[in-house]
Amino acid sequence: MIESEQTMQTNTSTPEVPCLFCAKPRTLPRGRTSGEDGTLYPLRICEACGTVFLWPSPSAEQLRTAYATGYYGEGATKFGRWIERLRDAFATLRARQLRRPLAEGACILDIGCGDGRLLRSFQNTGRYELHGIELPGPAAERAAKIPAIHLHLGTLEATELPPASFDLITLVHVFEHLPRPRETLDQLTRLVRPGGRLFLAFPNIRSWQVRVFGEDWFHLDPPRHLNLVPPQAVTAYLQSRGFRLLAARHLCLEQNTYGWLQSALNRADHHRNFLYERLKRNRSYLPDRGAAIVLAHAALAGLMLGPALLLDLASAGAGAGATVELLFERSATT
Repeated sequence: MIESEQTMQTNTSTPEVPCLFCAKPRTLPRGRTSGEDGTLYPLRICEACGTVFLWPSPSAEQLRTAYATGYYGEGATKFGRWIERLRDAFATLRARQLRRPLAEGACILDIGCGDGRLLRSFQNTGRYELHGIELPGPAAERAAKIPAIHLHLGTLEATELPPASFDLITLVHVFEHLPRPRETLDQLTRLVRPGGRLFLAFPNIRSWQVRVFGEDWFHLDPPRHLNLVPPQAVTAYLQSRGFRLLAARHLCLEQNTYGWLQSALNRADHHRNFLYERLKRNRSYLPDRGAAIVLAHAALAGLMLGPALLLDLASAGAGAGATVELLFERSATT
């Protein structure tokens, strides 16, 4: 169970482990959370910035298994047709919002571009130079089929890109997967042009969903989510590097509403994210479970949908949405 802040503050006998984000030495245990295979992953929290992170870090084999084919879905697309259409709609809306200040021919980089959905949405809304970075695998194979994208296979660190070359850089639910998140932010500040913009979307460790569900929270997603940095810590660091915050959104129907549903199902059923895996058509996860259990999970989710939407609106109004979207602009004089 994830411990309370009071419990963490009184536990002073643990060895020093530096924070994964700010590198300050004072971090404390914050319980454990289980992966989909039942493996328990210890969590720590930083007293200085509030970042929660997995420690010890998952092994290379644990991460390889976690990112196996089932993570990306087991069909030509990650989800079925209707969910894919919803994802397309959300990507189109995001692209239209982010493109407003961009001139024709602007250079856009999407880090962890997945199947290229967001870049394709930019392509459909204007004429831009589009770049994406993605690890080799099923998602990259899908992105490679979009001819307008300059696809770079690998990591940001291994990709040679000229400094101050992008008008917009996006990381949509990528930041939490990074083993060295602050170093990545440093690289991004180098790549964004003066006056350019940086868009980040990631889980909010200070959300209502965390307080309600603790270790069962859908967006903990161990071992893939290595770090959960508070939005305030990300904002403060980027401001120190010459960026100003333009907008912070806590209402994200694409991510947050389902977070309420799956977190509640995780609390009721100790097999983590069962319905979510079935929505991805991943039948290798708990293959002995039949259609009746799938229907039961789906029915419970349907019954909870209305309350989940109301909670989404309330938590967003309180600045405590399950995921947060931050838009920054680099100073034109730096």
